[in-house]
Amino acid sequence: MKNNKENNLYAVILAGGVGSRFWPLSRQLAPKQFLKVVSDKTLLEQTILRVNKLIPSKNICVITNQHYLFEIKKELEQFGIPDKNIFLEPLGKNTAPAIALAARYLFLKDHNSSMIVLPSDHIISKNKLFINAVKDASALADDGYLVTLGVVPQKAMTGYGYIKTLNKISPKSKGYLVDKFIEKPGLEKVKGFLKQRNYFWNSGIFIWKTSVILSEIKKYTPSLYSKIISVYPNKDITKIWQKITPISIDYAILEKSKLVSMIPARFAWSDVGSWQALKDILGNDKNDNVLKADSYDVDSKNILVWSKDRFVATLGLKDLIIVDTPDALLVCKQDYSEKVRKIVDFLKDKNREEYIYHKKVNRPWGSYIVLQYDFDFKVKLVEIDPKKRLSLQFHRKRAEHWVVVEGIARVTCGKMVKLVRSNESIYIPAGKVHRLENPSGNKPLKIVEVQTGKYLKEDDIIRLRDDYKRV
Repeated sequence: MKNNKENNLYAVILAGGVGSRFWPLSRQLAPKQFLKVVSDKTLLEQTILRVNKLIPSKNICVITNQHYLFEIKKELEQFGIPDKNIFLEPLGKNTAPAIALAARYLFLKDHNSSMIVLPSDHIISKNKLFINAVKDASALADDGYLVTLGVVPQKAMTGYGYIKTLNKISPKSKGYLVDKFIEKPGLEKVKGFLKQRNYFWNSGIFIWKTSVILSEIKKYTPSLYSKIISVYPNKDITKIWQKITPISIDYAILEKSKLVSMIPARFAWSDVGSWQALKDILGNDKNDNVLKADSYDVDSKNILVWSKDRFVATLGLKDLIIVDTPDALLVCKQDYSEKVRKIVDFLKDKNREEYIYHKKVNRPWGSYIVLQYDFDFKVKLVEIDPKKRLSLQFHRKRAEHWVVVEGIARVTCGKMVKLVRSNESIYIPAGKVHRLENPSGNKPLKIVEVQTGKYLKEDDIIRLRDDYKRV
């Protein structure tokens, strides 16, 4: 393969998912890819660092949900990845539309381009083996194949998809032809797979030439193809996105195409799809316990305890997962960890805030923490970054009282604009147009916000002007 300055290889990182089986740590506005679960880097940062060893930053693209734009930009900034490489899905449509969109963009940019598709929330160690596998797959993709990386299975896992391979493409090739994909088989089938040498975990990592994947999309999902080529990617996709049917790349193309091949990969890999999957990759103690908390245990076996906010004591437990956050607690048997999604579905159906965000919520201008929430009042600690400001807005159903605890606030309230200093306060009546701003160039602004009214949810915000294009 050519060196980085000359090659036509691009990375496309899929970063729009929620990671619902990782609740309560993962939320709609704080999904798994932004969590630091095994290091001081988020899973997205680790993904970029891994692929950046092979592909320059200018060739790395990220597809995400528009809700995550500002968090994504914050993380990409350190790598020098340009904003034009961020693709925003108006609505999640599974992997096939996202991949088709990126392939179309890269093909228009470079007709000889190849792309490696990577999930943003997987854990991979032995990075040298990963790079070698990608190089082998890229060489195979140059020959016109759709290549997937199949991880050599280490144990019986029912939460993963499997790939069954046929013979090698040629005696000297490192690639195998793919017979079929098996979606999350039962335990007895998995045990049978492990006795054979032609079954692999489906990593969800793909490499192909953009011209080839677009040709296969045209062949097997012509409706998707016709919509994608009718617009310019990353500019006017909202015109066609609502008309697109959600479908995965596996179902849409890989299970139908005659061009699919696989490179065996021996790096350590996990999709961290559940709390059980995370426990399997963390270091256990002599009783097979993982205690990621300020905790004390007596006689428990095979448990996971995760908490960053309070002391947790466990006695005589077995095969349990305990995940504690400031506003939600999960306790489940380990063999139920794949069913956490049912809790998330319940919270979503009831429009509960525990589905959407944590007590601390990141915003493009800073963050806030909910300190107390009752029927007719809510108390927040709001922190505004230097030189940042909230939107010009009003609320129909609530009033707000702001007390500055650190820094100086520039407050717009109706036609009045004034500075509010530490230990001073200001009242914002319901219906009054207002804005909060930190004029300091180097210090954060902290205020205590007390909301009062009969409706205190975050959707009671009517933005009139906004620095972050949220109007």
